[in-house]
Formats: sequence, structure tokens, C-alpha cells
Amino acid sequence: ALAAKHAGFGMVAIHAAHARAFQHWFSPTENRRTDKWGGNVENRCRFAVMAIDEIHRVCGKGFPVEIRISGTEVFNIQKDGYDVNEACRIAEQLDGHADIINVSVGNMNSYLPESFSRTHLSMFYPQGRNVEYASEIKKHVKNAYIGTAGGLSDPYFMEEVLAAGKADIIYMARVLICDPDLPNKIRTGRPEEIRKCMRCNQCFNEVISHGELACAINPEANHEREVFYSLPAPQKQRVLIIGAGIAGMQAALTASENGHEVILCEKSGELGGKILCERNVPFKLRLHQYIQQQKAAIAKANIDLRLNTEVTPEYAENECPDTIIAAVGSEPITPRIPGIEANHVYYAADVFNDPKLAKGKVAILGAGFVGTELAIYLAGEFGIKADIIEMLGEVNGAGNMCHKTAVIDMLMQHDIPTHFNTKAIEINDKGIKCAGPEGDVFIEADTIVIAAGMKANQEEALSFNKCARMFYMIGECKTASNIYNATGAAYTTAKFIGRYYRV
Repeated sequence: ALAAKHAGFGMVAIHAAHARAFQHWFSPTENRRTDKWGGNVENRCRFAVMAIDEIHRVCGKGFPVEIRISGTEVFNIQKDGYDVNEACRIAEQLDGHADIINVSVGNMNSYLPESFSRTHLSMFYPQGRNVEYASEIKKHVKNAYIGTAGGLSDPYFMEEVLAAGKADIIYMARVLICDPDLPNKIRTGRPEEIRKCMRCNQCFNEVISHGELACAINPEANHEREVFYSLPAPQKQRVLIIGAGIAGMQAALTASENGHEVILCEKSGELGGKILCERNVPFKLRLHQYIQQQKAAIAKANIDLRLNTEVTPEYAENECPDTIIAAVGSEPITPRIPGIEANHVYYAADVFNDPKLAKGKVAILGAGFVGTELAIYLAGEFGIKADIIEMLGEVNGAGNMCHKTAVIDMLMQHDIPTHFNTKAIEINDKGIKCAGPEGDVFIEADTIVIAAGMKANQEEALSFNKCARMFYMIGECKTASNIYNATGAAYTTAKFIGRYYRV
């Protein structure tokens, strides 16, 4: 702490939550000491109190000390962690010593999906789910300021938390990766322009997997050198973008911002692509808001938007573009299973669009994010517990292990039956015959949903390959993937148009 002060920092924070060192001392389960360092709550907090007091002693006045604690260890339902009542007792011991008590939740030692997904609040929980713990602790604290954290991104909601006296400080991390300008947009009266974090945890996953921050819907994250340092001035080009889904919209905006003449064509009557089928899913609210923001930005930009326009190679050639960007997406894979063409079999997008199609007993083929999120949606909103059938031995995390943990958390909480290492063999009007790990099994189902993955529309995209001197494929028509890869590829591709190739 003293070294931090000498380096110019104005305060110091002690992390005593999420199974960090001091939380082991706080825990009545883990701390089994019988001397003055264990037993009652005063003894269990003694080490942290002494540490805080010693920092104050060596650093002097005017150097605040913050301590982060878990308002609940979440998994106390298994009788091996503390709840908010015990957290209040802990906060009472720290009060008068720490200047700020930052209240989070969880204990990462538990390895339970629910604990992880509450610490790093997943999209399946409502905004502010963890505020209640800070609010309760604040009632028991007289001197310290109380902070709260956990997926907060709506400035109006945050203001309500402060105005209601539930907390004194709001902490943000992922939301500022998603939109670093959030504070400035609030200060200048532009809250509608805030890009709100979806809580997909792609940022966290990229740090764990590759050691670098990233964001699914902010392609500039971790690319600040490209953004803030000058690049060669682009030569203005006529750019035709085919497809206005997630990738196509981002490519159009980036190309327009860089001074190109942009034509954006979409064969349907609406921007957004196939992911629009999830617009009514509560835990995908931020994704829908992001799409609405992209639409508004395109409406303001100098972009020639052409809806209800199906582009053919002849159409593309007649437009005489210098560059073509194909963003024509993907199509759902149809497994080769006898009976798959039956009238009671639907694709996941159909059921997302119209949940009324899910009648009677429901079975979903595929435990990727599409299938599992559909099952969570049906269970949470309509009380339908669909059986999930998956050939592999686990949920397909598509490279995002953090969101995979959040999905598993919800599957467990809703008690959704999931059949791993199980292959669908035949479909009939009664259900699905499967080969399971212990032999053949029959799963009854009145409605069967296909969520077996997506196939890139490469052939359609490549039909435009010779219609312009420069040609690019982005998004799911190149490789069926995710939003993070779609926005990243779109941004990078459009950013460098006309810079290193002169038409």
C-alpha cells in the first residue's frame, strides 16, 4: 500500500471476496482456528482489521482503504458458506476501519456454476441482482461508504440505486470495456447512445483463453493503437455490402466512418439478420438494444440502405463496386435422422420467434448455446422443461467457457433434463428413439426442435467473388461462429479498405 502511495495512487483496495485470502478467514466453514483468529466473527475478522489499520498507520490520513467482501457466498444452500446475515456481521467488524466496503458476491473455491455466474453476473439474471446485499449491509454500517457491483449498465437504474440509499458507490468493469465513453455520454446528456454490456462474458473468456481483453459488440476493445494512432488515409471506394445482419451492419458503419461510399443491401425488410428471432427473450434484451442502436446509427450515417433487396451477381456487377463485402450469414444444419421432416419438428429460430409452437412435451436436438438458451427461455418464461439431447458429453461452449458456466447454472436451476452422449436415431409422432450411453432409450416428445448448429453460406458468398476487384467474406458466411467474431471481422475488414490497396 505504501509503494502504491509513493507511485502516486490516491487510495488502495483490498480484495477480500471471491475466495481471495481474507475471505478464508471470514468464513465460519473454512476458518477452524480455535485461537484469537477464529471462532466468533470478531476473531475471524481480526486479521483484516489489523491489516487495514496498519495501512492507515503507514500511509497516513487522506489515503482511503477499501475492502471488497462477498455479501453472500451464494452456495450456502449446501451449508458450506455464509449468507447475507453473516456478511452484515463481518461488515460491522470492518466498519470504522475500512473507508469503503465494496460488496460483491460468491466464492470461487466452490466451482459451482451458480457461484461463478453470480460473481460475474450472467445475462440470465436481472440487472442489479446483487444490489440487495449491499443494501442490507448498508443498514448495519455507520461509517464506511458502501459500494455495489455486478452487471450494472443502465444509468437510470444506477441513479435509482444511489437515490434510494441502497449504496453509495457503483462499480463497473465489463460495461466500460463495452463502452469506455459511458461516463462522458451520461455527462453530456446522451444516455441513449450508451452501448450496454450484454453480460455474455466474452471479455472474461478472452482474458482466460488468450490473455487479452475483448468485447463481443465493441470491436475497438484491445485495438486502441489502430483506433487512436493515425493510419494511412484511405482512398475513397464504392463499397457494396451484401447482408445486414450483425456483421453487415458493423462493416457498413465502419466503412462509412472512413469516408467510403457505402451501399448496404438486405433481402429482408429489416436490419439485424437471423438473430432477430431472439428479440423477445428477456436475457437477450441488451443484444436487441445493441441492434436498435446499430439501426439508428445507420439511419444517421451516409449509407445507401436498400431493404427488400436480394443481390445477385448480375445486380452486384451493375452497381460497379470497387469492393464487395459478403455477409450473407448461415443456415441451420438439418441432421440426417429418419422422420426429421415431420410436421411437429421445427428449427430453434422458429420456436424463438413463436414459442406457442412448443406444445406438450418438448425435446431439443443439440446442447450448444442455441439449444440450451432456448431450453432456458422455455423453462423460465413458459414453465416448459424441454429434454435436451446431445451427442457429445457436455454443453458445447463454442469457445466461451464463461458463458458456458452461466448456461450450466441455469440448466441446473431450472432442472432441465439433459441427455449427453446420446444420439437421435429416429423420430416418430410419439418422440425420439435414441442411442444412449447405456443402450437404446425413447424420449417422449410432442414437439421436436432442431438446434444442431449452423452451416456457413459460403457458396452464396463466393458467387460474388469476381464481381469487384476486392472481395471479402465476413461473419457466418465464412465460418459459423459468434457475435464477437462477426463484429471484429467486420470492423477490421472495413477499417482497412482503400488503405493498402489502390484501385
